Amino acid sequence: MKKAFAPAMAIILSVILAGCASSGGQAANGGIIGDIPEDSKFAKIEIGMPEAQVYDLIGYPTDTTAYITGKSFIPFYYGSDAARTEAIYKDEGRITFTGGTGFGARTFQVYRIVYDPTEDGYAD
Repeated sequence: MKKAFAPAMAIILSVILAGCASSGGQAANGGIIGDIPEDSKFAKIEIGMPEAQVYDLIGYPTDTTAYITGKSFIPFYYGSDAARTEAIYKDEGRITFTGGTGFGARTFQVYRIVYDPTEDGYAD
């Protein structure tokens, strides 16, 4: 009985731990959404680009908004995805930046680009 218990427990633990593993890449809801034409301002932007560089390349947005993510409620979470800002450009779409922590300033970087030529330019 004891000999069969250890291998069975090892298999169960490995299945549980595999389910908790992260992909290590871009989160499922990050990335580029929509087909960005070459003549769009958004064509100059890349995932991971710093917020200041984006503003230097394409100018300041029509409006901005900011919010915290669920990770900000995790005790002792020191990662870089506790807060996000969103730059909204009229007739272009939205650029989401991530990089905020609960402990001060940090460089925000492009997390998601949503190209939407019908964007009104204002936060909802």
